[in-house]
Amino acid sequence: MSSTTTDLRLIPIFKLSDDQLTERLRPAYEAMKQKKFAKGGYITYYDPLVCPNTSHAVHEYRDRKELVWVDNLGKEHFVKTL
Repeated sequence: MSSTTTDLRLIPIFKLSDDQLTERLRPAYEAMKQKKFAKGGYITYYDPLVCPNTSHAVHEYRDRKELVWVDNLGKEHFVKTL
């Protein structure tokens, strides 16, 4: 580690910028994602770049991403492969 690089683990999370918090959480996020994919699972998230509104979400699998629509009962409906 360079002497000019700050160890983000030493800064309280409430004092981190959005970018710093993202960088601090990246290793844990990547480990969780790989564990989920190794079990054949997927992660779900909202991406404003591909979701037309908040009733849509992205399912990310190891090899693909799918756009799904979630109805008022919480049932997911496949829209398209991204």
